[in-house]
Amino acid sequence: MIAKTSKLTRMALSAAAVLCLGATAMAGPDPMYIMLNGKMMKVTPMTRDVTMKNGCKVCCVGTYTDAKGKTVYLKSGDMVSTEGMLMKPYARSLHGGGQ
Repeated sequence: MIAKTSKLTRMALSAAAVLCLGATAMAGPDPMYIMLNGKMMKVTPMTRDVTMKNGCKVCCVGTYTDAKGKTVYLKSGDMVSTEGMLMKPYARSLHGGGQ
């Protein structure tokens, strides 16, 4: 009787774990949409760190490390280009990127 109960318990826990993982995978963060330089862009939250071709690194926790190793904590509205250039909100408006 103990072996059957133990096996049933393991099966129930395994099934619950699989169901929970499936629900978590389906309930990802919602994308946001932004107008940038006259084009609508779809923005989704990062799920892993990204290293640019020039060695700059953008981390999911909101940090940016340049190629020389200097780390900056990003604030709301800060943006990093695909070339690894950090742009503050006022710099984007100077380059035609909105407010």
